[in-house]
Amino acid sequence: MLIRDQAGRTAKLALYSGIAWLFVAAGSGLAAVLAAAGIVPAPVADLQPVFLNAFLFGWIAMGGTALGLFIIQRTHGVPLHNESLGQFSVWIWNIANAGGLGALMMGMGSAGPFRGYIWPLQLLWLAGLLLLLFNVARTVNRVPEPMFASTSYFLAALAWGGAVYFAGNGLWLPGGFGVNPLAALFQGMYAQSVVWLWAVPLGAGAALYAAAAASGRPLYSRQLANVGLWGLALHAATGVQRLWGAAVPEWVQATSVGAGALTVVATLALFINVTRTVGEGPQAGAVYATPSGRALRFGTWLLAVTGVLAALQPLSLFQPYIQGTQWSVAPHLTALLGATLLMFAGLYELLPMLRQPKDRPDELLYDLKVAGRHVKLSCWGAGLMTAGLWAGGTLQVLARSSFGAGANLAGAAAPALLLQAAGLALLLAGQLFFVGIVAKAAAVRGRVELPVVVTDPSGE
Repeated sequence: MLIRDQAGRTAKLALYSGIAWLFVAAGSGLAAVLAAAGIVPAPVADLQPVFLNAFLFGWIAMGGTALGLFIIQRTHGVPLHNESLGQFSVWIWNIANAGGLGALMMGMGSAGPFRGYIWPLQLLWLAGLLLLLFNVARTVNRVPEPMFASTSYFLAALAWGGAVYFAGNGLWLPGGFGVNPLAALFQGMYAQSVVWLWAVPLGAGAALYAAAAASGRPLYSRQLANVGLWGLALHAATGVQRLWGAAVPEWVQATSVGAGALTVVATLALFINVTRTVGEGPQAGAVYATPSGRALRFGTWLLAVTGVLAALQPLSLFQPYIQGTQWSVAPHLTALLGATLLMFAGLYELLPMLRQPKDRPDELLYDLKVAGRHVKLSCWGAGLMTAGLWAGGTLQVLARSSFGAGANLAGAAAPALLLQAAGLALLLAGQLFFVGIVAKAAAVRGRVELPVVVTDPSGE
């Protein structure tokens, strides 16, 4: 049966689906980069939106949902309010993603900063999200205060994600926004918010849990976690820099620049909270020597650095140079890669949730060498992809400075495309090991029981 009233099944279905969509995202991204470099014949304009949509609404959505549900069960001992409804929501997402990505490959999609699904499938995807939000809200309603910080991040991501998806795609208009200044403003804000109010909160919540679970210490500061969460909300007011040179009111531009500068507080708060939770000295070294710890450390640093870049991007000092180059998208794609690594860190700590309590042994559920290869390839892949984006953007800025507005920006970035391709290839290869790790962890079946609570949700 596709849907069973079984505790924990929604989270598992979401995780397995998310991993499958991660392969689609990394594979289509690699094909797009190779096509842009002229190495393989493929429609770049169709592959790029497949990569972005599969990453955001396939892997991030479902992998992040699995993590959020596992964390709620693990920290609070509360099962999902309605398992059947939860699995129905995940299947709705899978249907919407499969249909939407297939339509994109055939050249059919919505307009916007990046092409999305056609309107009926956007409505279907949003319906799945709203059903899941309702289910999770009913679940956490049974959780006594205070909730663990990661639960707040998960709930916020679902709520913000629904609002961002509805407003950013203009779903009340079957034909979309059309082409006008207001549409460009909404879609520019959507391109920012779908990363920083959807993907990043899911990754940040995973990081906070992984730091506490791996170190065996309570979360350093709930207040700092709240600062980080609401700091991310400031990204909703950014995105106007995408309209650089257009007739935008000065107060709108000023608001976007001011909010963008303040967003650095969010990633800085996360960085401090994670590092102080893990601690210092030999204990921290032991944590960072594990697969979870390595993914946590690199992902946290990556997100911290890209948070600074995203805060600087709207400033008029930089915007004339980076507009239209790979630097304009580098912070957001790097944030997705950082969130992915943080999700891996959380998943390594939560692998026992794939089994029932009686089937959870004291030893690790994964082989350290296999996990090490997965994390190493994923980190190298994320690092090379980021370096390729930065190099491509820098080469394009230099070309524009040398040849003016007529510079061949696509040709200037060509050498950096090889770095990006290498990064995506390593990321794709690494997930082959991850499939084996997850399959091994879930291999033993047992009767349905509530998970035990192992983390103190009230850590200050």
